[in-house]
Amino acid sequence: MGKNKKSGKKSSGKLILIIALLILAGGAYIGYNRYQAYQKQLAEQKAKEEQLRKQQLAEEQKRKELEEAKQKFEDLLSQMRQALAKKDYAGVRQLAEKARELALAYKFSTDEIEKILKEMNLAMAMAELSRLEKINDPYAYLYVRNRLKKIPRYPEIAKRWDKLWKKSFQNEYLVLLDLAENTSSKVNSGDSPEINYLLSKTYLKRAKAIAALGRAIPDKERENALLQKQSDGYFSSIGRSFQPVGLYR
Repeated sequence: MGKNKKSGKKSSGKLILIIALLILAGGAYIGYNRYQAYQKQLAEQKAKEEQLRKQQLAEEQKRKELEEAKQKFEDLLSQMRQALAKKDYAGVRQLAEKARELALAYKFSTDEIEKILKEMNLAMAMAELSRLEKINDPYAYLYVRNRLKKIPRYPEIAKRWDKLWKKSFQNEYLVLLDLAENTSSKVNSGDSPEINYLLSKTYLKRAKAIAALGRAIPDKERENALLQKQSDGYFSSIGRSFQPVGLYR
């Protein structure tokens, strides 16, 4: 009986020990899992912080790069203005190309670039217009007109442009009258009268056509004098024996 009690006590003690060990093992397992979860959480937090740090560095680098690009862009605009002031138009164009590339890369506004280029083009147009206005030779009418075609008719110079354009036709009219008179004089002097008579009539006809279109102010007195001179030359140098249809009138 005593032995059974002792045996029961031993069994009970072992069971308690086993339970205690199981409890300790379970606690250790739970603790280990919690530790692992905590370490994982720390690692994830650290990774997030590292990612955030890299993102902030990248944004800071991008902001710094943008500021540097903006400063470079402003410097290019300043150089463009300086080149324009020196009338270094080739330099303005080269700088504008670089500024445009930078503006395209960083999405800057190109308004100031276009403004400076417009000022340059206007300055060039005004300079060329001034040069053409100083030409006093009526015989240069065609040259002046062809040059005008290459000058944009900006609002700032429109009146001057129109005046010179109209003057080129007035000069053409006067030149044609001169040529008509010169060839008519050759008729009177007997210098290839038939050919020069036809030329004189042609020049006068062209001159009158320009006036008829409203492109020149006609000089009726001079035109009538020319007609009379042509008539006199015809009768004095060509004679009645040579009268092709429409030659005289």
